[in-house]
Amino acid sequence: MRTTTLAMALTGAANLLPALFFMFTVLLGSNGLNSTQGARLLGTMALLLALIWIAGLFLARHMAQWGMERGWSGLASVAAAGTCAVAVYTVMAVLATFMVLLWVGA
Repeated sequence: MRTTTLAMALTGAANLLPALFFMFTVLLGSNGLNSTQGARLLGTMALLLALIWIAGLFLARHMAQWGMERGWSGLASVAAAGTCAVAVYTVMAVLATFMVLLWVGA
């Protein structure tokens, strides 16, 4: 398996746990909203998290290639790419959660 493919696979799997956490957070935040606001909140957050998840896959691929071009081992490239992509995903998901909650007015 190529290093970039492995980095993308591991990052995609690792980003599922934060995605579930943030969807649960938004679900709790939608408590007390009417059905239209709640559906808009949950739908928007699901779309944003999916887009950030896809961007994380491409970031992991790019970072793994970058590490390999600098002579890093495959394991070091995958570890650095996965760690950085999950960290960026988490920060972006936190920002998206706050922005969506403010947008809906929860």
